[in-house]
Amino acid sequence: MYAAVLHGVRDLRLEEVPDPKPSADEALIRVNATGICGTDIHIFRGEWRTSTPIILGHEFSGIIVEVGRDVRDLSVGDPVVVEPNITCGSCYFCRMSERNYFCENLEAIGVTINGAFAEYVKARESNIYRIPRDFNLDEAALIEPLACCVRGIDQAGIRAGDTVAIVGAGPVGLILLQLAKQAGATMIIQTDREDARLKLASRLGADHVVNIEDEDPVETIRELTGGYGVDVAIEAVGSPEAITQAMKSTRRGGRLLIFGVSPQEAVWKVKPFELYDKELTIMTSYRSPFTFQRAVKIAVSRRVRLKPLISHIFKLKEIHRAFEVAEKRLEGAIKVLVKPEKD
Repeated sequence: MYAAVLHGVRDLRLEEVPDPKPSADEALIRVNATGICGTDIHIFRGEWRTSTPIILGHEFSGIIVEVGRDVRDLSVGDPVVVEPNITCGSCYFCRMSERNYFCENLEAIGVTINGAFAEYVKARESNIYRIPRDFNLDEAALIEPLACCVRGIDQAGIRAGDTVAIVGAGPVGLILLQLAKQAGATMIIQTDREDARLKLASRLGADHVVNIEDEDPVETIRELTGGYGVDVAIEAVGSPEAITQAMKSTRRGGRLLIFGVSPQEAVWKVKPFELYDKELTIMTSYRSPFTFQRAVKIAVSRRVRLKPLISHIFKLKEIHRAFEVAEKRLEGAIKVLVKPEKD
């Protein structure tokens, strides 16, 4: 099969590689579409450590074409999405009552093992979720980031009547916007530096949008909230500067969710007294532990709109252009998908 193989920093090559061979508890999936995630960009730039060569791609949908002998609940022809995180089930963290993805032996499709910027990918049955046959497979590729966002909303504990600021109007910021609205937030303020993204945020339900190139977002948010700041601020960019903006936008006694994935070596500089004085509750959100099934239900219910987030679709042979558009946010890029050519 053909796959985009990362050999080192910015060294992405389209190559012919052996087809994956599913083991007894795995299925082989013909990839329909794979989203380029911020994590993929971090790995591509060398800002997130992983072993190479590796086939990236962990946000994907596809059709099952082969099942292992021990697979019981999946069949050839099933349309599916995949939770990419693979836990061992036996380490200290996996045995805790509140299981999570702190697994000491964690593997992740498209991060530590070969992923879906390819024609085929394999996954174990327990990580695969069927979707309805009439659900759009391109939209289904966004169920993985949706699952991560469901986890973020859980962590933030948004309640009916809360005011919320979301820093960043990229794909996850726009999903978090819709989920926050459904959770009962009565005022949502979204900030970004690109007007096209902010216009889409308004279409998807943001009550106020703020272009940080044109006005001070912290001052504007205070004005919109009677001088107090929001109950919950969500950082959805992945940079220390965005975290600072979110922190300063939060009211005293409020809650700050750090959701965006910053480069591994990035450092957030903060005055401890500002946190102490506000008595902030600071939370982070890590991957999508036990939210994937809920994300499938939400996507299928159409309670969250995924199609408007897809701005570009490239063929696998155009992988270099796809990464350029996603990384540099060219041509109004929001979510960029990559699709293998049809037979």
